[in-house]
Amino acid sequence: MDQPKNGQIIRNVKNIFICLNYDLFEISNKMQGIDNYSEFDDFEFLVMSLEDRRFLRHCGYDFKACLREIFKFLSRRRHGGASTIDMQMVRTITNFRDLTFYRKLYEIILSILVNYKFSKKQIIRCYLKNAFFGTKLYGYEAAASKTFNKKFEALDYYEQAFLAAMLLRPKPLVENEKWRQSVIIRAIYAQRMRVFVK
Repeated sequence: MDQPKNGQIIRNVKNIFICLNYDLFEISNKMQGIDNYSEFDDFEFLVMSLEDRRFLRHCGYDFKACLREIFKFLSRRRHGGASTIDMQMVRTITNFRDLTFYRKLYEIILSILVNYKFSKKQIIRCYLKNAFFGTKLYGYEAAASKTFNKKFEALDYYEQAFLAAMLLRPKPLVENEKWRQSVIIRAIYAQRMRVFVK
């Protein structure tokens, strides 16, 4: 009686390993040519200050953030997903967007594996190269060009902070003042919180 059940469990575990292997291959392809040598720049620190201040100290998932969000959920308060930059990079590349516990657990496992294979520099740079900044805007270079009509290298510190904030408030199809004000507030916050990133 238990044999079919055990067979199903084995098949499910095997499928998970196949998916992990496939997704690691996809991520490895995206990592081709990503710089692993230069130091973190201001833009990367601004993104960390907004999205994951403990990015440099965890191995793919933030245990403290997970506990905080579980507590909020249990106390029926508004809660987030406790996603790290690593997890967002995984989600961006795999395009695995189901809002389920399984999806979150899969993201955590894949993020841990990615941390063993790649450096933090590669992870954040791969994320920023592929991240969604708004309607038809994928990657920080496209976002800089469309938003400021400049190459990314020509942006000043404030413009970089604005771009970092666009990860939280992606650009809508039609820009409006409410969106711009929301991004400006987050850009100012990013600049203030930059000092807390280690």
